[in-house]
Amino acid sequence: MEGTTEWPVRIHSPRLTIRPPGDSDRSAMIRLMTDPVTREYLGGTVDYASRQALELSPLGLTWGRWVLARPEDDLMIGAITLDYDRDELELSYALLPEWTGKGYAAESCIALLGWAQEALEDEHVIAISQTRNKRSVALLRKLGFTVRRGLEEFGAQQLLLERSLREPLPAFEQPLQTSADPPPPTRR
Repeated sequence: MEGTTEWPVRIHSPRLTIRPPGDSDRSAMIRLMTDPVTREYLGGTVDYASRQALELSPLGLTWGRWVLARPEDDLMIGAITLDYDRDELELSYALLPEWTGKGYAAESCIALLGWAQEALEDEHVIAISQTRNKRSVALLRKLGFTVRRGLEEFGAQQLLLERSLREPLPAFEQPLQTSADPPPPTRR
């Protein structure tokens, strides 16, 4: 938020529109926040009361929270956040299970971090990932993040990674997710 007061912001990448959430995204957003596969590395399943709160809460235009949508039909496939947590700019992302492993996470991170380099005054960005989420850790490393330290949160070992916003980003054309990466989580 340092350096910009503009909101809402729309960002375009080769295959995505990164835009604020709207009412038409409600069911996909609830599914994203409650899906057991998606939640595997995000603190586990969501209880009934939390789901009810999600269903009743407004999506709103909150600074730093975007939907990942396909431009051809505006279908929400995931969400990405670039917000302040721990007094630092933090990147976070999640995709609906059927959209993982197709390069959308990498593409959305490159697009959003590129916007941050242009629009914000922050020097660096952090990201937190469970150590068990090898796919996410591999992607963050390919995006130029390095491990600052380990920590425990939500009953699991996590890595706090950081990246300078002054360093160049990979090009969209550069394949960041390959068949050598760990597979995405699957339904049990």
